[in-house]
Amino acid sequence: MRKGKGYGLLVRGWLWAGLFLGLAACSVPFNYEVNVLNFTDLSGTFTVGQGGISPNPKTVGPVEIRYTPDSRVNLTGAALDYKVCFTSETPGASFQGNLSYTAYLGGDAGTLFQDANKLAEGTKDVSGLSTGAVCVEGQAQATAAQVQALQSGTFYVGARISGNATSAQEATVRYRTERFLLRLSGTVRP
Repeated sequence: MRKGKGYGLLVRGWLWAGLFLGLAACSVPFNYEVNVLNFTDLSGTFTVGQGGISPNPKTVGPVEIRYTPDSRVNLTGAALDYKVCFTSETPGASFQGNLSYTAYLGGDAGTLFQDANKLAEGTKDVSGLSTGAVCVEGQAQATAAQVQALQSGTFYVGARISGNATSAQEATVRYRTERFLLRLSGTVRP
């Protein structure tokens, strides 16, 4: 046996062990979708008349969502993908003006509907309600504070419907949230 050959195997062994330990300490990126509609139904009704929307704003929530956080997971971002549709339940009603849908996410139920917790907002002309559904949809990125609320294991979601929509007759409008997906991203340690 040549001198030093045994040390080469030992050094290679330590290199492999170091590489394995280094990889074990690394974090792996991940993406995960949370369908909020699996936890709650974000649907209901409000009225629209000559005086506008009643109540204005129509508040939905706050809805508490709880889970047990995994200490190996570090959330670095979140995005909302939403779609809410409005339909008239009053035959023959005609509408004018706009409806706005604002989604909120935060860590405290008492302060959920403050501007700092606003996650997304969309506005749509409601004249089409007399012939079918009018839908508001969009995507938005969560703020750092909202990501922190998601990471905590307890967070709240809600929405407000507002606007200047009117109808010549008192009409009932149904809103149905068709999509409220939170797309989470971050890293996980093995």
